[in-house]
Amino acid sequence: MAEAIEYLNPVFIDAHNLPDAWFQLQKKLWEIDAYEYPVEWGSYPGQLRREFDFVCCRIRHPGLRPLCDEIPPGLSIAPPTTIDRIEEYFQTYILGPGKEENQKYTYGERICIQVDHLIQNFREHGFGHVKSCIEIARPEDLVDGKSQPCLRLIDTKIRKDRIANVYRLHFFVYFRVWDLWGGFPENLGGLQLFKEWLVEQIGPNPKDGLPLEDGEMIVMSKSLNVREHMFELSKARVYQGV
Repeated sequence: MAEAIEYLNPVFIDAHNLPDAWFQLQKKLWEIDAYEYPVEWGSYPGQLRREFDFVCCRIRHPGLRPLCDEIPPGLSIAPPTTIDRIEEYFQTYILGPGKEENQKYTYGERICIQVDHLIQNFREHGFGHVKSCIEIARPEDLVDGKSQPCLRLIDTKIRKDRIANVYRLHFFVYFRVWDLWGGFPENLGGLQLFKEWLVEQIGPNPKDGLPLEDGEMIVMSKSLNVREHMFELSKARVYQGV
């Protein structure tokens, strides 16, 4: 008789825009028999964390505004983030090359040393290649233990939209671990602004002159989660704010 095994349960979400992706994932996390465990090392030790085994979320129109959830009238909870915070996150943490004395890293510190090369590669060589992955993770991060970046890589792909006869820049983003309530909308909102900025910087295809426009976003994580102190907020948004 075969031994009983509990298999990982991957989740796949197809969303219209960023708020839709956020809401679908909040709802899905309470619909499935998601794994809960107490954090033993890292952020919020001792608290329960409810998380997906693995999630892959396709967002077809990530540039549609608003970029973050708008809490329905009558539901007295604070929004997970705001457009002002998203714009600040983009400007200071994604495109800001520096770091404070108490910071071991910022995403911008690692993104900015690569982004000029990425832009130049597309400008010089055209769009018919996939040599365009921005890596945030470094091998030495594991030595630092608790300071490992949550965002690991931003992979890019330019694909011709044969119906509209334009090119589109798509993002493939992987997070090691990720706060679904506040981190997901703020991080992805900032990354969407980064993608739109890249579209402007790269410009038309140098080979045929066709324009480059904004594309889709595919996001993945093995530990997208809601922390215990946010459980009731997440449930309230899903079940009272429909």
